[in-house]
Amino acid sequence: VVMSHTFPQAVLFDLDGTLLNTIPDIAGAVNRSLAGEGLPTWPVEAYRHFVGSGIRVAIRRAAPAGTDPAVLEAVHARYQADYPLHCTDQTACYDGIRSLLARLQQAGVPMAVITNKTETTSQKIIRHFFPETAFRFVWGSNDIRPLKPDAEAGRLACRALALPAQEIAFLGDSDVDVFFARNAGFVSLGAGWGFRGAEELRQAGADVVCQSPAEVQNW
Repeated sequence: VVMSHTFPQAVLFDLDGTLLNTIPDIAGAVNRSLAGEGLPTWPVEAYRHFVGSGIRVAIRRAAPAGTDPAVLEAVHARYQADYPLHCTDQTACYDGIRSLLARLQQAGVPMAVITNKTETTSQKIIRHFFPETAFRFVWGSNDIRPLKPDAEAGRLACRALALPAQEIAFLGDSDVDVFFARNAGFVSLGAGWGFRGAEELRQAGADVVCQSPAEVQNW
């Protein structure tokens, strides 16, 4: 594979809405957790706009306005027990992602994942769906690193990959991902096939918005 000289030296990926369509399993787990606390549930599609800033924010968005913080904590606890058991039930890989990862790996481009999902669950999901991909690391919410769009994970990634920020691309599907990439100094690639769509990515200021995984490497 001949890589363009302008293509970044490493590619970092968001997980939900970028590598995988995780919405059915997230929606199922949050809905079961809400119902367990006597709260109303949502159609699966609604969760496309709830996710992206970590599960606590998603639960707050899904719960009725003014819900007691203690109830939100109870929903969160239920979710943390439920989701890891069901996180690969209906989740699916986006068309073209596996071939993109294979081409990058074949070309020797280092890859890694930075997500706002819980880190242990993220690592389980990545192992399940991409056992053949040698991601350098899979970082998620671990109560130590701040969540995206804070640039701290970006600084740590530069150190781990031994590359300057401007030689690294970050591919994600939401404005949070674009803001993270910009805060960290990465090239910002928008996953237009994801949960939020190309318009949100363009408005957030993505350097390039790709409509399919195949476009990422042809960009």
